[in-house]
Amino acid sequence: MTRMLVALLPLALALLGLPRATLAAEKLHAAAAAPATMTFTVVNVEYEGTKMWVPGTIVVKKGTKVALKLVNNVPSDPNQHGFAIPAYEIAEIVNRGEPKSVEFTANKVGVFPIICQLHPGHVGGELVVVP
Repeated sequence: MTRMLVALLPLALALLGLPRATLAAEKLHAAAAAPATMTFTVVNVEYEGTKMWVPGTIVVKKGTKVALKLVNNVPSDPNQHGFAIPAYEIAEIVNRGEPKSVEFTANKVGVFPIICQLHPGHVGGELVVVP
């Protein structure tokens, strides 16, 4: 309902002869239609010898811009761990003490594995993109 009102507002203002207000309404409509950005910090940890990225599940809506900060906090060797979402062609190597940033748009609906491409035995996670 709100989107319909925002979409009709420029037309109503134009009919009233309010061009400056029309421009403001169009900017409001564009901001409402822009995809949201969700930011997550994902940390690689070790618990009783098992290494994993936490949180293990990331849930976003289709069309969302996703910004990830990847932090490797595993104290034991090796000092590098992978973070990959193959369906989105993301494959990063994160060194201990050197956070990395990854950004992408979640443009496919589904459940997509998150893995450590360097160490397949580590606990994986999932990216869930809902309609």
